[in-house]
Amino acid sequence: MLKALCVFALSHVVVLFMFHAGLAQGAGGLSRVFQRPALYGRALAVALVAVPLVAYALVALFRVPPVAAGSLVLLSICPGAPLQVKQAQALGASVTTSLNLVLLLALCSLVSVPLWVAALDGLRGFHLQANPSEVLKLVLVKLVPPLVAGMAVRFLLPRAAEVLAVWVHRLFSVLLLVTAGLVLFLAAPRLKDLGWSSVLALAGTVSAAALMGHRAGRPRPEDRRAVALAAALGNPGLAMSLVVHSYPGVQVMEAAAVVGTFVLVRALALVPYKSWSRRQGRKGRAGRPLREGSQPGWSVTRGGRGTVPFALLAPRRRALHRRSASSPSP
Repeated sequence: MLKALCVFALSHVVVLFMFHAGLAQGAGGLSRVFQRPALYGRALAVALVAVPLVAYALVALFRVPPVAAGSLVLLSICPGAPLQVKQAQALGASVTTSLNLVLLLALCSLVSVPLWVAALDGLRGFHLQANPSEVLKLVLVKLVPPLVAGMAVRFLLPRAAEVLAVWVHRLFSVLLLVTAGLVLFLAAPRLKDLGWSSVLALAGTVSAAALMGHRAGRPRPEDRRAVALAAALGNPGLAMSLVVHSYPGVQVMEAAAVVGTFVLVRALALVPYKSWSRRQGRKGRAGRPLREGSQPGWSVTRGGRGTVPFALLAPRRRALHRRSASSPSP
């Protein structure tokens, strides 16, 4: 019973999230990407290329055991975690940027994940047995149909899509809680068996991914946080499926325990970045007592068409004062 519930939850939480993303954003949401191509280009380069390279380098440096090494690297090549948007909202990051990145990474993973699996299969020490064509089929089934279905419902029935998005989000939240509980139950006993080499490699990968994403999201602080989370948070459901396909001797429950353990360590490794980011946000708000975009000594003109210095307004104010003083009282 527990095994069947675990497989169902891990298999469908990603599908539900992609369907909700299509309902919430629609095809029009992705059009905003073209307004800031440099930001999203840097974010994709970090999440799809730089993070897997860092993971591979640290796995080789710390000599992580084969299955743990393969699971860690497979987690790094599976972007677009369902928790990314919720964590972005909790951290004060841009929810719009985060959701756009989830959709973009999901689409790009149709190409990037099979290519990375083919490249890792040829590298020494991994011995992956997953066929890139099977991986492509797996990614297509889990990501594309629910996303396209959500976008189609939003395009054809926009009012119904708003109501349906609320209920799908509630169902997704319940399933996510069930999945998190199962992961904690399965992964907690495995923490002591993980080994320091795997912990250090994973913590180093997560920290490097967050810092690279933070730098790539410049100049807005809320975008920096969104890109940092997108780079650091891989998709555990998709990674677990890839672990099962890559290592036929590993059972579903064991794969869930391995990936779940990595998710726990990843959450702990992200705590320093989140704490530092919150402190930076408080310092920024304390240093900007005025409305964002304004400067001391400047005032917004009526109608919001621009700003003029107080010095230029002073003669006009004196003239109005003299005119009101010289006018006869009624």
